[in-house]
Amino acid sequence: MKKKTFTVTSLILLIVAVRLFARSTDLVENYYANIIFKTIAPPLSRLTGILPFSAAEILVVLLVLWLSIDLLTSLVRRHRRQPDEKISTLYTFITMAGLVYLVFMGLWGLNYYRMEFAQIAGLDTGNISIQELYALGDSLVEEANQLRAGLKEDDDGVMSLPNRQEVFKQAVAGYDVLALKYPQLEGEYGRPKGLLLSRIVSYTGMYGFYLPFTGEANINTAIPESMLPFSTCHEMAHQRGIAREGEANFVAYLSCVMNPRDEFQYSGTLMALTYVLNAINGRDQQQSQELIKKLSPGVVRDLQDIRLYSEKHRGPISRISNRINDIYLRSNSQTSGVRGYSEIVELLAAYRRSMSAQQAE
Repeated sequence: MKKKTFTVTSLILLIVAVRLFARSTDLVENYYANIIFKTIAPPLSRLTGILPFSAAEILVVLLVLWLSIDLLTSLVRRHRRQPDEKISTLYTFITMAGLVYLVFMGLWGLNYYRMEFAQIAGLDTGNISIQELYALGDSLVEEANQLRAGLKEDDDGVMSLPNRQEVFKQAVAGYDVLALKYPQLEGEYGRPKGLLLSRIVSYTGMYGFYLPFTGEANINTAIPESMLPFSTCHEMAHQRGIAREGEANFVAYLSCVMNPRDEFQYSGTLMALTYVLNAINGRDQQQSQELIKKLSPGVVRDLQDIRLYSEKHRGPISRISNRINDIYLRSNSQTSGVRGYSEIVELLAAYRRSMSAQQAE
């Protein structure tokens, strides 16, 4: 019992030390994000990248099975357990939870506490007016319409990709360009992977996920094809140490528009446009409707396809998944929770403002 008490106490002290370290943005950015993480993450990602399937998906399935079996076993044995056995089980649970937390923070979790990407990129996200948002939305509408004109369509007139698997090979091209501007995104990582259980995952509302324990960017390939390049680049942003969801969306947008392929440029522009339209609609519905009327028929069909996909898979599982994700994000100091995904809007506006200032010089 003394050994177990010592182990639990040591873990608690280590967790306290990690939390104290996380309170210093400069320490996290300079020593963890740019040295420790960059030393650990790329090799791990390349190692699991050798596998033709997602190791993360296998681990998640095994974890769910193990927890289900353990729960059933516990329910059967709960009346037969002795007090000492219950205490031992509690110690084991605390020890395992503490170890998992420390490994999570060491492999990736501390990135939640690094410098904001707006600071890294030198962007001013303050005082964004509705007029500025409308101008941003108007430019995105124009870009989306132009990019959509030359893309392949399916029989329903919805944008389609020449080859879904090629997306995973091509996605790094945008990051190669982006890393020249932001060296923090440099690194050689394993290729993104499609999930075998994508159709089932769709009912959780997830478009993909990044698992720090394997370093893999995992993509739900059942989502509408207009979303696939952007979603792939979003998980790749996490893979490169961009933890906050709004920032991962912004980096995904940048990598998409810097990709030489039109499908990526359109996907990034379309998804950025959806966030901006939602933001404008929340402040002035009339202005958002004015922008929607400017959309080309092809863009409208793609947005309707995304809406129908979401409606088809919306239900209790997606609501539970969304709530779990919200709790997870808030527990990692993301006070906006799942609403943090929309913080891309401020970054987009600040980026356009910065580009305009540079062109004026």
